This record gives sequence, C-alpha cells and structure tokens, in this order.
Amino acid sequence: MAGMYSIKDLLTLIEDAGAQEMRLRPGEPPMMISKGQLRPVAVHPLTADDITELLKTVASDEQLRELHACGDARFIYQSGAAARFSIIATLKGEQLNFQIRNLRV
Repeated sequence: MAGMYSIKDLLTLIEDAGAQEMRLRPGEPPMMISKGQLRPVAVHPLTADDITELLKTVASDEQLRELHACGDARFIYQSGAAARFSIIATLKGEQLNFQIRNLRV
C-alpha cells in the first residue's frame, strides 16, 4: 500500500462511482473524471513515492522497463473477474504521472 491508499481502493472507487478515469499526479489528490466532470477525491495529496508504489502493484517488470526506456507505458490491467482498466504511465523528467481508465464505462 502506498501511503494510505492501495490500488484496490482506487480501482474500487472508480468502479463504484462509475467514473471514466482517475489521474494520479504528485502533490495532488487523485482526480476522477465522472460524467464529464473532473473532481478531486477528498483525500490527502499523493507523493511521488505513493504514485511509484501504486504503479508497481499493477505493472510488470517489463512494463516498468518500457516506462523508463521510452518515457511511457500503456497496458490493460484486470481487477477481479470483470473489471478492466487501461493504464497509462508517463515520465516527464523525474515526474511520474499515472492514468487509470475504466474500460467498463
């Protein structure tokens, strides 16, 4: 678990809200897009270390190598029996940004 959050918590939040996407950026709380509206999740901002740890829980070693070699990595992550998410991780300098798109919406 990264800080107070686990990836399972965030994926459940996306599913329960019927959100299209969640964006994770250092220094900000998770931002969720639901019904076309961008809104912060009412939790503490994530640190760069939190985001790195969250990504490591869903990305394979090969996907992490791709991220560091190319500056981005895109892959599908399946949570549970039916939930599927598109993961987009990008490195801009040393800053890691991470998007989770709900493929069921």
